[in-house]
Amino acid sequence: MDKGFLQKVAYIGLRNADGSMMLNVPLYVRVSELNKNGVTDMQEEVMHRISEAMIRRHEKQISEYMANLKKGADGNDGNDAV
Repeated sequence: MDKGFLQKVAYIGLRNADGSMMLNVPLYVRVSELNKNGVTDMQEEVMHRISEAMIRRHEKQISEYMANLKKGADGNDGNDAV
């Protein structure tokens, strides 16, 4: 069997023989290779996808904030009396 590395992926709860819960038990998976950053290629890909989604969301929030600032600077706050 290939030695590989053990990578912690989660913490789980297990039930003891007496029925009580044993919490925060680490769950490991065996990975064959870690890249230069110390994670698997799949983990790195997931981190990049999450980062891209977060960047898009923050860009949207910033552009909405800037649009609201500009609207306030123009004196048009959307509450003009008729």
